[in-house]
Amino acid sequence: MDFKANKNVPKNANNKPKENFCWVLFISFTIIIGFFSLKTSPMLKKLVKFLENNYPDSNIDDYLDAKYIQLSNPQLKQISDALNNGELKIKPASSCTAEKFIFHFGNTAILVQKDGSNYQGEFAWETDFLAVHSTRNKGKGFYFIAFEFDNNYQVTLKETDKLLEDQIRNVEQDQELLDKAMPILKGFMSAISD
Repeated sequence: MDFKANKNVPKNANNKPKENFCWVLFISFTIIIGFFSLKTSPMLKKLVKFLENNYPDSNIDDYLDAKYIQLSNPQLKQISDALNNGELKIKPASSCTAEKFIFHFGNTAILVQKDGSNYQGEFAWETDFLAVHSTRNKGKGFYFIAFEFDNNYQVTLKETDKLLEDQIRNVEQDQELLDKAMPILKGFMSAISD
């Protein structure tokens, strides 16, 4: 499906496409699909199981209670292209009506929760244990980065208690991972904004 603006998109009084009409339609469809995928998403199931096994007293309920949105690579490219060609404008984070959601793309899930005027985020990256060590499971696992961002998407790294035994943290690497993910998150939050 292609949701790019075209002659079939409703026009406003100036005969221009209604701003973000396509994006609202696109994201609404994605959220509906994502909402029904919440209990069946293989990654979310693995993430919750990983949390239960390694951090049983953590924020598991936040993951289970959040709206779940998964975007495919073509959908991510569509958002990227729309940002690059000016079809989609970045809006302040406060314009986004979603207050608690999991944004899943590739092998990454970002839990976002509105907290007053800021947003709390938890970046969960599914990876092998060459980078993350666990004494409980030698298969795949998750690397967590806690952060917060303001209305302008300015990110601040935070301490996380989700560290595995002998895990080495690299603040510069954490910042690089977030720097790669934030444009996608900003585009998504702008696309679903009022």
